[in-house]
Amino acid sequence: MVRLLATVLRSSRAAVPSARPLYSRGYSVASGAAEDAASLGPTPKKGPPGGLHEPIRNLMDPPEPQARNTQPSTPSIGRQGIRIRTGKGDVSAMHYLLRDGCKCPQCVDQHSKQRNFRMSDIPTDIKPRSTEWDGSVLKVKWENDIPGFDESHTSTYTLNQLRNPSANYSYHSTGRKRKRLLWHNWFQHRFVSYEEYMHDDEAFSSAMRNLARTGLLFVKDIPDSRAEVEKLATRMGPLRNTFYGSTWDVRTVPEAKNVAYTSQFLGFHMDLMYMNEPPGYQLLHCLQNSCDGGESLFADSFAVARQLSIDDPEAFKALCNLRLSYEYNHENDIYTNDWPVFQTYVDEYTQQQRLMHANYSPPFQAPMHGQRRPFNRTMSEMRALDKFAKMLEDEKYIYELKLNPGECVIFENRRVLHARRQFNTATGQRWLAGAYVDEDAVLSKFATSARKYPHLWRDSPSKPSRKEAEGEGQV
Repeated sequence: MVRLLATVLRSSRAAVPSARPLYSRGYSVASGAAEDAASLGPTPKKGPPGGLHEPIRNLMDPPEPQARNTQPSTPSIGRQGIRIRTGKGDVSAMHYLLRDGCKCPQCVDQHSKQRNFRMSDIPTDIKPRSTEWDGSVLKVKWENDIPGFDESHTSTYTLNQLRNPSANYSYHSTGRKRKRLLWHNWFQHRFVSYEEYMHDDEAFSSAMRNLARTGLLFVKDIPDSRAEVEKLATRMGPLRNTFYGSTWDVRTVPEAKNVAYTSQFLGFHMDLMYMNEPPGYQLLHCLQNSCDGGESLFADSFAVARQLSIDDPEAFKALCNLRLSYEYNHENDIYTNDWPVFQTYVDEYTQQQRLMHANYSPPFQAPMHGQRRPFNRTMSEMRALDKFAKMLEDEKYIYELKLNPGECVIFENRRVLHARRQFNTATGQRWLAGAYVDEDAVLSKFATSARKYPHLWRDSPSKPSRKEAEGEGQV
């Protein structure tokens, strides 16, 4: 039997010779993956069905056909909660919290989506009076319901709602704890055309999916206008306004208040670490770049952190605990904050420690000598920080290119580090227009895009090979 292999057409931007050929210059629209998801530690063995390691079904996937058993198992009702056996493991919920999750027209206004009750209104001794379960839908009538709800009130939950009660569950492909694809310098990052990004909703959703996975996206063929960066940004969400303005320019100015506004080399960093809520995503639209130098460099901090956790677990642990201070201290603006280098969480399904954010911006670090710190621990943390900094300088982690006029880079500010090589203004001009969009706004865009095009947001069943990720052998 001849098996037809589906191929994916990939367009590519012509490579421009780099002044430093040792760094990869991938311009293919390939959106395949290079590395594992951002798991910090060995992959756990698959547990039994319904256990901690059971794969999480994506909320945005179309509802799976539920085989209606002729005799579905009866829900088990305990003193505190209810348990339902399904073909993919048990689902359980506390009575109190299950009642709180009711979204019937009596409980939630169907237009505003706002609740008509307070959580604290629910009696603590509430429990089901009767239940109906047909294998895909649970109906519950309550004993000792909220005052004002009579015996006819019925709460209805689909299996999908029971498994994934949140509108944008954090472990979904659109959520804050989504799976990530880690990359090195050979990875071919996605270039999407301006027309597709702005005017083709399905292509835009595909681009957002790529951004959600890799944290880095490029837009090409942008009209030559300073106003375009705002249009590109607001396609994802409202602009984040700061003391730099709602949009801003990166070009050389005298007596600059930011090293970005000079022609000097700018090392790897993340923006606005001195704020309580650093921007989630940053855009840089190239308007001019005719001078010698000025190449842009990007590195996946999650990929570096994962390798550090394998090579030196104690150094990784030290950077999870080390909080660095940051400041912006000028005549009219003073900001200060501190962050751990690696912000992590414990995956409730695998019990692994995983990255939520990285926070690293050496140019804006604040003095820490006023802190009372143990000497030995501090020196150990500094050695770990030095190891992380040196790993970032390894060429295998650095993706480098020189942005051309009409191109814009979009990147996740608290994952993808960015830097810039020195440039010579005597040989030309360099001008980028920038903007920020908050993480919450972009996550919302991910979720609404996935709701419209669910097939683009399903997690891949397996990791592609390096050859596939590089786009080799594809038509």
